[in-house]
Amino acid sequence: MQKRLLALLLLSISFLVQSQNYSIIYGKMNSFSNDDLNKITDVNIKNNVINTMNSFKFLEYELIINYSCARFNYIEKLDSPNINPRAISAGGGSGIHFFDLNKNLTIHKTELLGDTYFVEKKIDSYKWNITNESKEINGFICYKAEADFPFDDFRGKGVIELVAWFCPQFPYPFGPDIYFGLPGLVFEAYKKNTAVKFYLKKIKQLDEVNKIDFPKEEKISEEEMTKIFNKTMNDLINQN
Repeated sequence: MQKRLLALLLLSISFLVQSQNYSIIYGKMNSFSNDDLNKITDVNIKNNVINTMNSFKFLEYELIINYSCARFNYIEKLDSPNINPRAISAGGGSGIHFFDLNKNLTIHKTELLGDTYFVEKKIDSYKWNITNESKEINGFICYKAEADFPFDDFRGKGVIELVAWFCPQFPYPFGPDIYFGLPGLVFEAYKKNTAVKFYLKKIKQLDEVNKIDFPKEEKISEEEMTKIFNKTMNDLINQN
């Protein structure tokens, strides 16, 4: 039944995705409790955590959908108070994500110590497990999906479990940050056993959207990016 539902929803994408343009605004929240804070004994670390948490309420990210393409990025606001830079990237959200459904391709523009990289990945690269769990978010029925995100870098080897709540009524395989490839727009997303999550703030249908220009720079794979990341971090460690 689940496979049949997935197939039907994927078929609907090719029809509906051609007719709508949207601006999707996401916020970021932190479920770090006072009990968790009280367990932090280092005053400097505790103050940094509090500062980061206070910054979350001012953060907004936008996913622009233009037919079969999309772009996700952090929204910089001139009138925002001082925001802890760590809050922007905490739990994801740094850089710019580009999506091209026709090419089944996503490109992540990211920086590492001042250098810019463009990392390619297939939109359908995740093996999502769509569960039977559902809940209402902003008046729409959403379904829970889970996927493993393996990592192997200088910090060690393991798997991060991704959780996303998606809405089939918006049959776009896009979402915030690294949460994509589902038969519906992602409304809520987080890494399991972490305190930070993306949540949907508002959806606005647009009459017209400027063309999304994809990066023309040289692209690299996730594996290549991991090698660059490992070398950079190891070089920094060896310098100290």
